[in-house]
Amino acid sequence: MDSKRNILARFVSLMRSPRGRDIGMFLIFVAVSAVLWIVLTLNEEEQHDFRLPLRITQVPDSVTLVSAGPDALSVNLRCRGTQLIKMSMGSPAVNVDFRAYRSNGLIRVSNAELKALVRNATGGSQVNVVYPDTLQLSYTTHPGYKLTVRPDCKVTAAPQAALIGRPRVVPDTVSLYIANGDELPDNISRISTEPIRLVGLEHTTTRRVKLLAPPNTRVIPDSVDITFEVEPMIFKSRKVVIEPINVPSGIKLITFPAQIDAFFMVPMSSYSTGTASFRVVADYNSISPLSGSNKVKLHLADVSDKLYNVQLSTDSAEYIIERHR
Repeated sequence: MDSKRNILARFVSLMRSPRGRDIGMFLIFVAVSAVLWIVLTLNEEEQHDFRLPLRITQVPDSVTLVSAGPDALSVNLRCRGTQLIKMSMGSPAVNVDFRAYRSNGLIRVSNAELKALVRNATGGSQVNVVYPDTLQLSYTTHPGYKLTVRPDCKVTAAPQAALIGRPRVVPDTVSLYIANGDELPDNISRISTEPIRLVGLEHTTTRRVKLLAPPNTRVIPDSVDITFEVEPMIFKSRKVVIEPINVPSGIKLITFPAQIDAFFMVPMSSYSTGTASFRVVADYNSISPLSGSNKVKLHLADVSDKLYNVQLSTDSAEYIIERHR
């Protein structure tokens, strides 16, 4: 405590001395010069480039903007330091009042009007360049046409997995708005997504995909979620009776063996359901007496779409033909 008092006493003694008074005056002049420099600097004008958010305001609920317009304007401003400090703390938005600029299904803002809006938003800055230099946005009061979404996709699963069912689209219906309230063209019945190409999926996958809006239209929402259900596959086998087909009346086709082993893969969810089915057939019409062979070809028929990679233990079977009188 005593050391602090001694330091303070020495400082007071120094400032009361002629040398201390000189140092104090010097510091006062430095502070005054700094304040004057700051004031002069803040009043100087400089050019800077900015991106200012663009907003269309006062839009009635019954109106839908078909042309959404740019999210921001690129501007070159000549502004004072005080204005620059304000804009560095947050770019001001340029507000376009729908009520003031609407005309026959369009919002029209000229270059001069756009510069005036930017100047007002930036506190009177001089606007050298604004891009885009004009705005022309279409709108409609039509409630929109409800259309279904058609996914444009080519997707394959990994070797030990399977795609289950159709892709799930959320939402599966969107609204289409047409400029100037025009009628829906006859050739537009659905809205397509951007192309999706996925290879070797091993797990259920969801992708956010943009929708392709026809020219001079707007789709709301403009993107959808598409889910591809994927399940691992399990190996399975069973014995199947060979079924003769196209056998004429009075003839009996007998195969040896009468049943064979079939091997296939099923999704895990279908493994224990027993709903997957197929037939193994021996076609009487495929037998050629001139071939000298005692075997008939075996074929798969009515294979369920829940089965994958169906294989038979043999592709033919011996046969005999019995004729009944």
